[in-house]
Amino acid sequence: MSVRTNVIAIALATLAVPAAFAQSSSVFVGGERGWVDGPVKSSITHQQVTNDYLQFRSNPVMADGGRYVGGQEGYVFPKHIVAFQNGQLVCADNIPHNPPPATITSNAQVRAFKRQYPA
Repeated sequence: MSVRTNVIAIALATLAVPAAFAQSSSVFVGGERGWVDGPVKSSITHQQVTNDYLQFRSNPVMADGGRYVGGQEGYVFPKHIVAFQNGQLVCADNIPHNPPPATITSNAQVRAFKRQYPA
């Protein structure tokens, strides 16, 4: 490539950079600071965020059952309790057991899979 082609390519790239950041809330200020982030736009109000936070603090349990304990541990997940009763191991807790996905599929599912992902 010639120098002229390189100069044109660099000029076009320089013109395209501001367009790439047009939707961003960051502003280039130059120097050591470089980019400065602006405030994040949100669709919910400050009161809604505060209410969500207070609700979580009153019951710090996540959707997957993990409990936030803070500190270095962070989240603690429930563990199944297994007890030996009547000669068998049985589950002695109330944690739901999510079954694994079925490994046996119907013929229609196999045909659809092979049609979508041919070997």
